[in-house]
Amino acid sequence: MSLLARQVLRRVALWSSLAVLVATGLGYAYVYTVSRDRALLQLQRHAELQGQQEEQAFGDAIAHLELFRAEFLRRYRDKAIDHGARYDAMYRSGPDGAIRLAPEYFRGLRLADGRYMIHTTGFVGAGAGEPDADLRRRLVIATDLVGLYGPAWTGPFANLHASLPENAMVTHWPGVPWGLNARPELDVTAGAVVAATLPANNPDRETVWSGMYFDLTARQWTVTVQMPVDDENGRHLVNPSHDILLDDILARLQRSRMAGARTLLVSAEGQLIAGPRELDEGARAHGVLHVDELADPMPRRIHAMAREHMEGGHPAHVMRDEESGAFVAFSRIAGPDWWLATIYDAGQVSGAAHRGAAMMLALGVGLQLILLVVVGSVLGRRVGQPVRQLQAAAERIARGGDTAQAEAGLPVDEDSEVGSLARSFRELARMVEQRRQELEATVAERTRELAEANSRLEQLTRTDSLTLLPNRRAFDADMEELLASHGPTSALALAMLDVDHFKPFNDTLGHEAGDRALREVGAVLASQSRRDVRCYRIGGEEFAIVFTSIAVPHAERILRRILEDVAALDIAHPASPLGKVTVSAGLAKRYDAETGLATLVRTADRQLYAAKASGRNRLAIG
Repeated sequence: MSLLARQVLRRVALWSSLAVLVATGLGYAYVYTVSRDRALLQLQRHAELQGQQEEQAFGDAIAHLELFRAEFLRRYRDKAIDHGARYDAMYRSGPDGAIRLAPEYFRGLRLADGRYMIHTTGFVGAGAGEPDADLRRRLVIATDLVGLYGPAWTGPFANLHASLPENAMVTHWPGVPWGLNARPELDVTAGAVVAATLPANNPDRETVWSGMYFDLTARQWTVTVQMPVDDENGRHLVNPSHDILLDDILARLQRSRMAGARTLLVSAEGQLIAGPRELDEGARAHGVLHVDELADPMPRRIHAMAREHMEGGHPAHVMRDEESGAFVAFSRIAGPDWWLATIYDAGQVSGAAHRGAAMMLALGVGLQLILLVVVGSVLGRRVGQPVRQLQAAAERIARGGDTAQAEAGLPVDEDSEVGSLARSFRELARMVEQRRQELEATVAERTRELAEANSRLEQLTRTDSLTLLPNRRAFDADMEELLASHGPTSALALAMLDVDHFKPFNDTLGHEAGDRALREVGAVLASQSRRDVRCYRIGGEEFAIVFTSIAVPHAERILRRILEDVAALDIAHPASPLGKVTVSAGLAKRYDAETGLATLVRTADRQLYAAKASGRNRLAIG
């Protein structure tokens, strides 16, 4: 290349480098702003969704208690039924002076009216004295309602219990015999939780949310919601209530937490519900920690920010902690009046900006190379015809043309640098053609292998590794396809199955025995699988069966055969009243094209709960 050409190329390289630097700087500023705004918007929306999710759980609790109150008052006002006459058959005085519900109601008992009651305990403190006729009546009504509603309501909540102002409490708590373990001298009305419902402490008779406290009998961190129930004369009768466990709250927050974010949950008064440290044994004596007691000052700053900006009634707000630089999104959880803070480090935002800057730099370098190619082309045209011939040949090859035809126009006979370049180019073109053919063959082979691997991977992601049945992902996908393709007259039914008393089975015999039991139950379901009967394991001890093009009576026969086959496995279950592993099932049919997956699943779940409430090892159809 001539001296002039080299000078031109040096100037182009200099100016193009300056252009790349300027473009990178401007791009960094732009990408940083866009990334920050997008991250903050995502953070605010995520905080709102998390707050709404927690509010839903607390709202469900209020709905349950209102239903309990209405039914309790209806039964209490019905003087035609002497509920108290059953008291002596249910409650027993012990040598320690306490009165407790018979243990059979916790272990499992078939009542005279056919209902099955389990996991229910009752307790009247030793200092309460012998119950009068009215207290006996209220105890029997409370026990009936707790045993009736408890199995259906303790999914999202730890338990259902009803406390009476005469130092009595009835509890449905799966796996926790609260009333049987309570100390005889325990006064449930003396604690801050129940005491908050008494007329002297709650003259407006409002629903009461407790702060977080450690339940010494159940040995778990708990928050309680209670609804005082009075008669028409203002006499305090009972308090239906739910316990919500801290572990359940933390699990929900962990599942819904945004990647790279941290969560802090505090009460309006500054009590730490969940945050950078666990609630240890030392905190149980005086309740949860206050943010002022933490060595880390950040929760204290965040609580102050929340008080400043949330008390104005804003549903959600994003602020910046000036000391750490982190962004914080706030949302209020109604009911217990907690504040949920989602913390997003500034490094997450700057990291996105740096990646954007790197992209801009790469684009700049690419632009610089394009400019140099353009300048080279201009210089090439000034060299003359030989270089244009070389360019034509290069373009032919670049377009995928025949290599032999491209070589025919090359000035390979020139005895100059151009001729030498043409000959070298000819060899390079032949090598490129060879490499292209090899690359095409390799790409074809790799494409085939990738397709096979993707097919295998798709099959693995849709299969439950324990039972080898299709998993929840396969269930959701298949149901979406079926609901979209089946018309209103097409037969489509969904059954939800659940292994009875599976948690006590695991607790008693261990998880390995539980896995073996699930595999055997899965094998029973697999034996019934065919084109129009699809079986799934959707999680834990829960299974689902989808019936297509099958009438409901035939689906019922298949389900009853499954229940019989599982019972026939004769897997010993010491913690089950039936003595062996059984399953319960609920069947729902799609009645019209507007019935969606959520409605169908809820209907099947309700029938499953009805089957369990009626004694388990049963099928309920809705």
